[in-house]
Amino acid sequence: MTDWIPMFTLPNINLTEPIETEGVALVSTADPRLAEIASAHPAFQTYVDSFKTEFGRSLAPSFVLAHKDAPPAFRGVEALAAFRDSVSISVIPLSWAKSLRFGPGGMGIHYSNWFSIYPWMLDKNYEHLLSMTMAVNAMDEVDRFRGQSSPGISPRHLDHGFIDRVLLDELLNRWQRCYRAETPEHDDVALFRSLNMANFAALMPAGVEATMYDIGRSVSLWVSAFEILSPAKSSAFFNVYTNLKKVEYGLTAMHTQIYEAHGFKTAKTKEILPCWIYGELYKARNDFLHGNPITGERLVVRPSQRSLFLYTAPLYRLALTGFLDLRFKRTVPSQDNATAFAAYVTDRMDFRSPQANIEAATSTILYTEEQYRTRSTGRTLENTPMLSTGLSEDC
Repeated sequence: MTDWIPMFTLPNINLTEPIETEGVALVSTADPRLAEIASAHPAFQTYVDSFKTEFGRSLAPSFVLAHKDAPPAFRGVEALAAFRDSVSISVIPLSWAKSLRFGPGGMGIHYSNWFSIYPWMLDKNYEHLLSMTMAVNAMDEVDRFRGQSSPGISPRHLDHGFIDRVLLDELLNRWQRCYRAETPEHDDVALFRSLNMANFAALMPAGVEATMYDIGRSVSLWVSAFEILSPAKSSAFFNVYTNLKKVEYGLTAMHTQIYEAHGFKTAKTKEILPCWIYGELYKARNDFLHGNPITGERLVVRPSQRSLFLYTAPLYRLALTGFLDLRFKRTVPSQDNATAFAAYVTDRMDFRSPQANIEAATSTILYTEEQYRTRSTGRTLENTPMLSTGLSEDC
């Protein structure tokens, strides 16, 4: 009998190193724990080997495993889905950030469809396949099974360079605390409710039939994910602003209070860039959900000509940064101890790296793609665009 139990199959991603916390792990088919399960239960090996793309090409899915001695709550659907959400949201914002900075040719994962859970899994005795969803309860034979990846997306390798380890480590710490507790803390419940909303906001808004209404619906879900972290009875955007201002920003463009954010009666109150972006997302959400007149340009930011939609995931990472108080909190060692000081500097750079990418990506909303490329190569820009209320204009 093996110590690990396969709980979920993720057919659209594969990885070389496991992602795990005590009692739960996301592993590849090459992981020795999965090999042990397959050796003990040939039907499981049949299940694993059956997965192919819609074109019949073989693929290696990933699996969420739970340890048999883990707390029962860890094996519950809510906890396992929260674990998946934690991984998903530790990948998607960073992927968007790198695309915004370096162009769309990156290999990151930009939508949570890649983290979709397959509806069929072997029963606890490894005899039959079961599917228990909100639409159907069914059982079938393993030998007849033909598993496949989600049509319309190609299975992708989850490169560790696109995993925000700083965020993921903290989310998994909170996951342990939340699902071990008989009565979880309010902030932990809010966190995983928000991650659940964010994971669905991060789905591709639609397929080949995508319209601006689908994009608007996705933006609306993202706004809800922000609001769950910073609830309020009215004017919730002010609480989101407060949360975004808790972040320890490194980039001057991010913490300079020069922007006319939504919600202030006069133009005298200035906010930081993340607050301005969120205010525009909040207004766009209201336009889409309340039936206000909209055009195809509603989500386009002038003068950069970039879509607000592109900034939802990186901005959400900043909201999580404020909510989780993600700061490098180690005490600076004496420079007399060269080894300790060098280790401190290196560790701080590693810690800051994901957020530095997020901040730089968020600042691209100030420039067209051509302007940002010019700026990043060290050439001089004649004018730096500023953003004000409504759709942005040159100041």
